[in-house]
Amino acid sequence: MRFRTGISNVALLHKITRSLAALARSCVIRLSPDQVHFIVPGNESSTGVQVWSQVKVATLFDAYKIESNANNEIWVELHLDSLLKVLRSADSSVGSITESKSTAALTESDVTLKLNKKGQQPIWAFEIRGYTAQRKPMSITHEIPVKILSPKRQAELNEPLCPQPDIHVVLPNLLELRNIVSRLSHLADDVKVSANHEGRLELTAKSSRVNLTTTWNELNVPTANSNEEEQPLPPPDHMFTVSVAIKGFLKFLTSHLVGGTAIACICEDHCLIAYVYIGELNEAGGVLTFFIPAKITDD
Repeated sequence: MRFRTGISNVALLHKITRSLAALARSCVIRLSPDQVHFIVPGNESSTGVQVWSQVKVATLFDAYKIESNANNEIWVELHLDSLLKVLRSADSSVGSITESKSTAALTESDVTLKLNKKGQQPIWAFEIRGYTAQRKPMSITHEIPVKILSPKRQAELNEPLCPQPDIHVVLPNLLELRNIVSRLSHLADDVKVSANHEGRLELTAKSSRVNLTTTWNELNVPTANSNEEEQPLPPPDHMFTVSVAIKGFLKFLTSHLVGGTAIACICEDHCLIAYVYIGELNEAGGVLTFFIPAKITDD
């Protein structure tokens, strides 16, 4: 089993890791020759939100080499805080290292990642070469323990089964959405997410003291698949709704760091599925998929 790569887009990997760390302490990363899958199963998340994502290797890495007896795939599990600390020191967007402080990052950094062993403990070994704020060359090495998943554990990780979504809608700017949901979190524990085929999106927070709805109009509604087109279409103004925990919804919205187009799919009374694309939708370098379970609320 061998794995070695250069990290060509440290800033993006740092942002993805920060988004996942908002949900859980640990993450499973499935490495394959063409894709990197980031997985946060429901039992790892305090809110029940799951992440099943895939990113093209070329989006994050270069000089990528992987070998294993399992179709050249390697599954690792690691603590996200440990990975965050490493990426922070390599991400030049957080600032330069000074001679007295090492909490920021080297500039013009070149990062290499290898799967090694320290005794019997598998580790991810990072070598970061760059420059301090005083333009002095510096090399930093990090080692973080990882767990290699057995085939049995791999088989236990299954993407959630969901009914066919009732509607898809392109979400407004995720940072704007996060700011609004953050305010709603002071009013209620749950939020109703509703949308229709006219491109109307509503977020409703209701409690004994307040009933507040925020509305967006003329959002893009992606067309249905051909199989769906055979079914009778609902009235354009019919609202499809799912209630979710505001806490879980907010944690998903940390994905605003990644940027790109986000599409929400409502499965009434079951879940909200959100796809956050890396880059332009038609040329995306990957997609982060969030499954947010429905909450049954009393009207």
